[in-house]
Amino acid sequence: MKQTEEIKNLDKRIKGFKAKHHKRTQKSLAEQKTYTNAGFGYQISVELIAAVLLGAAIGYFLDGVFHSKPLCLALFTIFGGAAGFLNIYRAFKNASEKEERR
Repeated sequence: MKQTEEIKNLDKRIKGFKAKHHKRTQKSLAEQKTYTNAGFGYQISVELIAAVLLGAAIGYFLDGVFHSKPLCLALFTIFGGAAGFLNIYRAFKNASEKEERR
């Protein structure tokens, strides 16, 4: 008999905890969505800038090796920009697929 009451009390405490935790989780998910969008924008900008800078650095290095001053720099900067836009395209594609799954 005593065990049954203890189980009922424990069940009440668990239900109370779940209700309280559910409210906190919903609030946290709403806040997380905002930060996720900001983080996504930051990720996109960093990927584009990094790709262009890396392409320019490779081009600058190759210009020094081959003594073809502006040619490799210009060419690899364009390649870096194209790679950056490709990364942005992939990131948006993955993000849209994740949204569709929800």
